[in-house]
Amino acid sequence: MKILKRAAWIAGILALLVCAELVRENTAQTRGRLAAHFDVWRGHYVVLAYGLPPPTRPEYAKLLRQRYGIEVRTVALCMVSETLTSYADSYNEVSAAAANRKFGHDVFKECADIACAKLQRAVQLTAE
Repeated sequence: MKILKRAAWIAGILALLVCAELVRENTAQTRGRLAAHFDVWRGHYVVLAYGLPPPTRPEYAKLLRQRYGIEVRTVALCMVSETLTSYADSYNEVSAAAANRKFGHDVFKECADIACAKLQRAVQLTAE
C-alpha cells in the first residue's frame, strides 16, 4: 500500500511539472507583453536580444543607453528556443513601440544606422 501511495504522489508531481511546462510554453507571448508593459509603466525601456550578435551590437547598445537610456539585454546566443523567441519578440514589440512614441522617432533605426556607419569607417581606416 505504501508503494502505491508513493507511486501516485510521484505520478501526480510529474503530471504537475508537465502541465506547468506546457502552460509556460503556450503563454510566452502574453508573458512577454505583460512584462514589457510593466517595465514601460515603470519608465524602464529594455530591448531583448538573442542570436549570434552582429559586430555592431556593442556600439548599438552603447548608443541606445547613452542617448535614450534604453538597455539592450542579451537573453540567448546561438541556441534559442521557440518559447524564448516568442517571449522576446512580444516583449520587444511593446517596448520598442513605447520607446519610439516617447522619443518621437525610430530610435532603434537611428542607433543601428550610426553603429553601422562607425563600423564601416573603422573598417575603412584599417584597410588603408
